[in-house]
Order: sequence, then C-alpha cells, then structure tokens
Amino acid sequence: MSMTFPNPTAAAEEFFHRYNSRDPEAMAQALSEDAIIDYPPLGEPMSLEDGKGVWTQLMDVFPDLSEDVHTIDEVADGSASFVHVTISGTQAKDGFGIEDQGKRYELRHLFRFDLSDAGGIERVTAYFDAAGWFLQLGKTDISDQV
Repeated sequence: MSMTFPNPTAAAEEFFHRYNSRDPEAMAQALSEDAIIDYPPLGEPMSLEDGKGVWTQLMDVFPDLSEDVHTIDEVADGSASFVHVTISGTQAKDGFGIEDQGKRYELRHLFRFDLSDAGGIERVTAYFDAAGWFLQLGKTDISDQV
C-alpha cells in the first residue's frame, strides 16, 4: 500500500526516515506501487521492486550505512523536491562490483522526489559521483562498469 503526502518535502522526509530505519520494505511502502527508481550512475531506471533490491544490497554490503540530509528544496509548483544528502558507510563484503577492502566512503547525493497529482511518490532519482564512490572504496579500475 503506497502513501500520499501533502507536499514533496513531507514525502522526502518520510522516505529518509524509513531509509534511516534500514528497512527497504518500509522504504518501498512510502512510494507509489508503480514508482520508478532512477540512479543514473547505475544504469537504466528500474522498477520499485528492483530499487528495493538495490537498497537491500546497499544495507547488506554497508551495514553501518547512514544518511545525513542537509537541505530539502521544493519546486515552485509543489510537484517535486530536491534533497541534498550525504550517504556514508563502511564496506563489509563484496558488492556492486567492488571487492571488500573494509574502506569507508562518504558521498554527497542529490535526490529528486516527483509526486503524482494524488500526492504519491512516483519517481525517485538520485545523482552521485559513482567514480568517486569506487575510488573511495579502493576500486581503481572501472572499465568493467562501463
């Protein structure tokens, strides 16, 4: 069952509250059932189910994963919000094509939350520096990621 929100700021706050609870199922429940998850550095947009798989893997590979929301800004018509957040964690196992070296990363992200006319989150887009992420974790050859 998806949730509805009075504005995109409330939507973003609830999503990150659920993200911090480290519960991918609860994160997914904050979004519309047909929501699109788009992490451009990871490739093509994905379904909510595939996005939940990414979140599950992130939390498995980085068991101390944390998010620090800096700002939330809404667009003038109230249809979307932009969230500046720093995500960090220490790698505890191989994942995302990165061999575990026990390194920690800290990386700024820009999330965009798009709301439907009914107030549901219909799209989550996250921009981040994938090359910087790989380098912080000790992966210096990204030729297999392209």
